[in-house]
Amino acid sequence: MIIMKKHLSFYLFWLLLCGAISVALLIGCVSKNAGGGNALHRKAISGLKKIAIVPFQAITSDDPDIRFIRCPVCGTTFRTCAFAGTPEKRIEEIFLKRIEPSEQYTLIPSGYVNSVYKRVSTTSFGKSPLEILTAVGKEVGADGIIAGNLFCYMERKGFGYSVTEPASVVFCVHLIRVKDGVSLWKGVFDKTQSSLMENLFNILPFIKGGARWITAEELSQEGIEEILKGFPDLKGDS
Repeated sequence: MIIMKKHLSFYLFWLLLCGAISVALLIGCVSKNAGGGNALHRKAISGLKKIAIVPFQAITSDDPDIRFIRCPVCGTTFRTCAFAGTPEKRIEEIFLKRIEPSEQYTLIPSGYVNSVYKRVSTTSFGKSPLEILTAVGKEVGADGIIAGNLFCYMERKGFGYSVTEPASVVFCVHLIRVKDGVSLWKGVFDKTQSSLMENLFNILPFIKGGARWITAEELSQEGIEEILKGFPDLKGDS
């Protein structure tokens, strides 16, 4: 009798799993996305001929009890967590590698932009982050400026096959028009990897990740790819 119950439980589990996979395949197009980008002022984007990318920034709190924090560019509240090192620089590198040149605009070399941003940000006392960004854009001759903020970067605790805590990453990237500081496009990524057992509808992304627990950097790469799907020029928008 005990053996029969074990067999029934095993077959029931696989029956539910197969059902969940079928449903996920059918409704995958309407499942919740962890990230994405949207053009806020689509028609105005066509006027950007030169775009600068400033160094991505880490936005966190020294108070461990603070779980949410506002984006200094748009004021939206994001989930935050404490992290060590400078992972925002790695996410910036991934972004620079993924964004593609376009016939509609040129990217101003990051080395020049970084030096100007460092000088302007350290001498612009009392100015808001948005004012600093537009000042940098005007000095380097840009029509648009891209700024990214990292709010949470939690590395997995464990290994690819087993973890005690999964990787978690939250960041936001803005495309800002320099002449008036208007945000023309925003890409947001907020995801903590969940297991198949926690969420049966997570089967597709879990398999895409090799059916294993991925690292925070791998999650960041996924996030950059997701938000750039909505980047205006990559989709041919104007």
